[in-house]
Amino acid sequence: MRRWSAVIVLGLTIFMTTVDMSIVTLALPAMGQTFRQTDEAMSAVLLSYLIPSTLLLIPSGLVVTRWQPLPTFLGAIGGFAGASVLCALAPSFELLLIGRALQGAIGALLGTQGLPVVEAVIKPQERGRAMGILGAMGPLGAITGPGIGGLLLSTWGWPVLFLINVPASLLAASLALYGLRRVTLSTTSVNGLDQMRSLLGQRRFLAVSLTLLAFSSASGALSYLLPFALQDIHHLNSALAGLTLLVPSLGMAVMGPLSGYLVDRCGVRLLMPVGWTVTLLGLLTLLLVIATPTSIFNLDWRLLLIGLGNSVAYIPLLTLLMSVGPRSALGSASALSGVTRQLGFTCGPLLVSVLWAWQITASSAERMRNGVLLLIGLVLVGFISTLIAVRGLSASQLSVPDSATEPTSSEQL
Repeated sequence: MRRWSAVIVLGLTIFMTTVDMSIVTLALPAMGQTFRQTDEAMSAVLLSYLIPSTLLLIPSGLVVTRWQPLPTFLGAIGGFAGASVLCALAPSFELLLIGRALQGAIGALLGTQGLPVVEAVIKPQERGRAMGILGAMGPLGAITGPGIGGLLLSTWGWPVLFLINVPASLLAASLALYGLRRVTLSTTSVNGLDQMRSLLGQRRFLAVSLTLLAFSSASGALSYLLPFALQDIHHLNSALAGLTLLVPSLGMAVMGPLSGYLVDRCGVRLLMPVGWTVTLLGLLTLLLVIATPTSIFNLDWRLLLIGLGNSVAYIPLLTLLMSVGPRSALGSASALSGVTRQLGFTCGPLLVSVLWAWQITASSAERMRNGVLLLIGLVLVGFISTLIAVRGLSASQLSVPDSATEPTSSEQL
């Protein structure tokens, strides 16, 4: 039971940070009015979180396995709560940005701790279910964040959007005292940078990384493309467009735990290609309607299919990532995968923007079709790299042979 408490603790932090990102975005206009800043200047509130959270992933991965999980987590979650209070009570715009930067820096540490801790407490045959829970928390946060944020914003104002992190952090810390107690991580004398170089020299890790890059690029591109299509082509109002944008996340949140269960039963070799195939089918059906007005239901079931396929592909990908390299290198693997994921979320919208700039004379409908074709291309890259990543695995194998051992936590689970 304690091992699943550890997974729930890590999932709660993913949920909390995802909700924080979505509700802060929602509150930008209100914060701009408070500090008398332009809409353009308020983008710094997002960047002040994203930049340190990305830049510090590698350093966090180098040290996270060298520190004990419980004090590291308690220190990080306490720091996140403190930074949230600073944001809520900030008397100036500059202090708000400092608070956000602290949140981002601590978020990098929390993000890289997940894979090593799960590997330490979860048995190899349960990895899929653990990754299914963690993989569902991000989309679940994206779904509930706008609703929670809208209610709090309209009732108490934007500072409470940060203060809500305090009770959430206290809950996470309380669960950590039970779930992470006596958990230890595998350590090694090998330098962290040498571990990263070793991982980047492995064919399977490179293939997994390319798959993750394709997945996050496609996700970022879809999130960038859809708002334009929903408003310019399908003429939905802001409320309906916002709800429609949440449909792929709903599919991932619903399918995540089931996908994890299927990974443990069927293995990554079967599930990952199936997931990409479902996503590809969803995009092909979306291509048929993206450029012409249609009903919301006609859009939603296609987007839901994409979300379901994404979950079936993504959860096995996370599970396979845990099996590439020794346990002691999981901190490095987690950091490298985090950077890859952030790079994809940045490259996806950039690729769509470049494509549209190149076709500046094309009609809106034509640009939307070409945007979906770009998504299909990214999915095909992910499918091909998946076949390379799972090559050599048996039909039901979840991990490479040298890592299929019992958890090394000092607690017998």
